[in-house]
Amino acid sequence: MRTVPTIIIIVVLLLGGSWTTYRYLQTTTLALGTQLESVEQSISAQKWKTAQKDLNTAQQRWNQNKTWWTVLLDHQEIDNIDISMTRLEKYLKTQDISLSLGEVSTLKLQIDHISDTEKLNLQNIL
Repeated sequence: MRTVPTIIIIVVLLLGGSWTTYRYLQTTTLALGTQLESVEQSISAQKWKTAQKDLNTAQQRWNQNKTWWTVLLDHQEIDNIDISMTRLEKYLKTQDISLSLGEVSTLKLQIDHISDTEKLNLQNIL
């Protein structure tokens, strides 16, 4: 008789942990995506100092979240985001508008991809 309550408690803990993880990832990806939107708008307006400042803020936010993300996500995705951040930083320093816009779009797509892949739906389960 103790088996059923134990199984129910384990299932509830797993579902609760999964939901908490998903909410955390969704919240952090949304905040990072908003910051990258700001970088993209600054690049489009060719406000390079503002874009660099916004990117620095995004990098700080990324570094704060990266520790937990490495526990929760595939390391390849985290490495890809690190590489894109570094590329974007270099493109901003050279003030190359087309490469900067391309890289910030890639970075936003990578961040959005994380939120989509961690969503609890049938496609991700199968």
